[in-house]
Amino acid sequence: MIFLDASFLIAIFVKNDEWHEQALKVLPNITNKEKIISKLVIAETITHLTLNLDAKSIREIYNNILENFTVIEDNELYDEAMKTFIKYDAKLSFFDSMYIKIMEIKGIYEIASFDKHFDNKENVIRVH
Repeated sequence: MIFLDASFLIAIFVKNDEWHEQALKVLPNITNKEKIISKLVIAETITHLTLNLDAKSIREIYNNILENFTVIEDNELYDEAMKTFIKYDAKLSFFDSMYIKIMEIKGIYEIASFDKHFDNKENVIRVH
């Protein structure tokens, strides 16, 4: 299993993203792994996509995400994510704190991300 951060999803779907080529190089290495995201990843991704794409393209990406990734419900984890946020003294965004908490709960150690904030975090290996 591997958790996919919004930065990775954005890089996959936005051809002019600075990390697009690198994301395409990482994809073959994670093809056979179950790809996990949360509803919060979807929200973060869609929000960022509005900077580069039109609504129709975003809807197609949204449908692609739902069809190809395992989506975790995260609405009951906000209090736990806040503990992670505090643990790292607000050096991680709340989004990233939530993703680390989900990974911890699900026993996931790898995250596909271009966000360096995941480096040097307990039990987290950033694939990039």
